[in-house]
Amino acid sequence: GINAEYGKRKMQAQPSLVRRIFTKYDRDGNGSLSNSEFIDLCYELGCHLSYEESLVAWRKLDLDGSGTITFDEFEKFWKMEDRFKKLQLSPEEQTTLNAAINYFKYFDKDHSGKIDRNEFKSCHADLTRYKITNKTYEECLEELDTDKMVSFLLMNTLIG
Repeated sequence: GINAEYGKRKMQAQPSLVRRIFTKYDRDGNGSLSNSEFIDLCYELGCHLSYEESLVAWRKLDLDGSGTITFDEFEKFWKMEDRFKKLQLSPEEQTTLNAAINYFKYFDKDHSGKIDRNEFKSCHADLTRYKITNKTYEECLEELDTDKMVSFLLMNTLIG
C-alpha cells in the first residue's frame, strides 16, 4: 500500500551505496577518481595496494583509457564478486611488474622517477630493438610527453 510506495520512492531518491562510496572518494568532485583517490578508497576498505600494484589495478579499471576512473567504470568493478581479490597480482603479473620497474629504473639514469627526453632515446631504441613497440620516437613522445618527462605510469601504458 501507501507505506510500501513511500519506501520505494525514498529508496529511489537516495543515492545507491556504490554512488555514495564513489562520491566520498571523489574528493575534488570532478566526477571521476584519480589514482590517489582510488588508492585511498582501497586502503580504507581494507585492500592495501602498493603504488606499483595500484598502477596495474588502474589499468584493469580504467576501461576507456582516460586516466581516471569514471562512475560507470567504478560501478562495474564494485559489482564484481571478490572485487578486491581481482586487484591483487598473480605471480606472473608480479614478475612482469617487477621486470617493468627494473627496466624503467635502468633508463632513469638520474633516479628522478621520470625519464627525460635523452634517457627516453636510449629506452626507445631498446623498446624498438626488442619489438616491444613499433612506434617512432616522435610518436611515443607525442603520446607520452606531458611535461618533457615520461613517468613510470605513462611508460607502462606504452609497453603494456
